[in-house]
Amino acid sequence: MFEWLAEFNTILVTGPQRSGTRIASRMIAHDTGHEYIDEDAINMDGIYKLYSIIAEKDHIVVQCPVLCRHVHMLAGDDVAVVLMRRKIEDIITSQKRIRWMWEWLELARYDRSDGIISEVKYQFWEQVQKERIKHAFEIEYESLAAHPLWLDKELRQNFDVRQTTLPAQYWSGNQNHRLIPSVGVQLYKSEVRDSGLILKDITNARVLNEVGKFIWNLCDGAHTYSEILQALREEFPEVEESALTSDPEKFISDLIVNGFLRVNTLDG
Repeated sequence: MFEWLAEFNTILVTGPQRSGTRIASRMIAHDTGHEYIDEDAINMDGIYKLYSIIAEKDHIVVQCPVLCRHVHMLAGDDVAVVLMRRKIEDIITSQKRIRWMWEWLELARYDRSDGIISEVKYQFWEQVQKERIKHAFEIEYESLAAHPLWLDKELRQNFDVRQTTLPAQYWSGNQNHRLIPSVGVQLYKSEVRDSGLILKDITNARVLNEVGKFIWNLCDGAHTYSEILQALREEFPEVEESALTSDPEKFISDLIVNGFLRVNTLDG
């Protein structure tokens, strides 16, 4: 989805807080093979720290919403700046959900003492920054739903501020979820060994053994996780019950975190 950004050595992902900069950065890093650098690594507003990282590292994606005010000064021939676009009302709702209290500080960066910071940032981008950045791009938050790393809103309702992936305990907590392959994921015959090879892109693949292929074939949106476990017990009666419970959970969690599988629906 974002492979086209791979030509840039540095990709800065910015925008208002709660506009989707973290998940978009992870998606871009996933698709380009670049190193993901969280805003925590630059102390959120450490512009000199960011300068240093850009000078020292190659092929990076940096999440930097707090430094949105300054990204036009960091842009260059091999730097792409990506601004996240999200509905103002949705940003405000997300800020309230996590009890975000730093609007006054963000406004001060724009020499403002009042106003809605997301509106201020978008206005400054349009009026000042966009024309000064050689490689300026915008991504709509809603478009991220087409990416294999996307999680539906129901699955994210209890996420903490920095969380973008499902915890391992998720599967043991609810076994009624249905699973479906992400868009573009296919099962290929391996030329190296007698097994299937799931390929999503050239940087992300998994070689499956017999049990893995059996599980994969049941991830069709029609079977719940508990039904997959029951099918495993019937198909592999010689395998210990403990292994039939813990190993599939780890296997499916890995496939979800790395974008091979998505949760299709929720029951109950």
